[in-house]
Amino acid sequence: MKALRLKLYQQTACYKKPFAFKVAETYPLPPHSTVKGMLHAALSATSLIPMKISVQGKYDTLITDYQTHYFFKKDKTKEFVLTADGLNVDRNMSDITSMPIYTHMLYDVSLLIHVYAEATILQDLVKVFTNGNSHLSLGRWEDLVRVDECELVELEESESEIQLKYDAFVPERLLGDVEYFPYKLNWTYRVVQGTRVWDKFNVGYVQEGSYLDEDEEFLQDSYGDVVLFPN
Repeated sequence: MKALRLKLYQQTACYKKPFAFKVAETYPLPPHSTVKGMLHAALSATSLIPMKISVQGKYDTLITDYQTHYFFKKDKTKEFVLTADGLNVDRNMSDITSMPIYTHMLYDVSLLIHVYAEATILQDLVKVFTNGNSHLSLGRWEDLVRVDECELVELEESESEIQLKYDAFVPERLLGDVEYFPYKLNWTYRVVQGTRVWDKFNVGYVQEGSYLDEDEEFLQDSYGDVVLFPN
């Protein structure tokens, strides 16, 4: 069983939680749907590609930024956002309003991502991530990604006790008695009457150094890193 192993770096990142409006709160790791979105964008995909994703990583600290966010009152308007601060220009906008918002950002982020999909998809991803010509971001558009490692690896069942080398989103079925913080994460969505309805799954955010349930079966790659596919 082959999978794509990615080691990514971001100087800053905000993986915004849904319905976090007055303060842009971030998940401690990118949700699987966010990673899947990056992969689909990298491939210029126009339809859903079946894949499995494992998300692990760590960051140095959390910082807070103060930003102006703009909101459109209508879905169609001739008005556009253009700051005129310091230009002594008075712009009266009736369809756009603004509000200052605190944004939580992770600083010095290192990620370990495993992706399982059809062999041709994995080969295409290797080409994209190694040619260095694509704009890659994860989270917000400005949260740029540096690809430090990109390699196809063999996955095998682990025969030893698993201790996490990174913080990780661990699927609910594999949590056992380990301490964790629960999350219900988005995976894929369906459009129902013009509205996106997300299919979700449960994970636990488990910190680096924790031992996972030795009675469960885990996959690991050729570097000895555990792989935690939720589906």
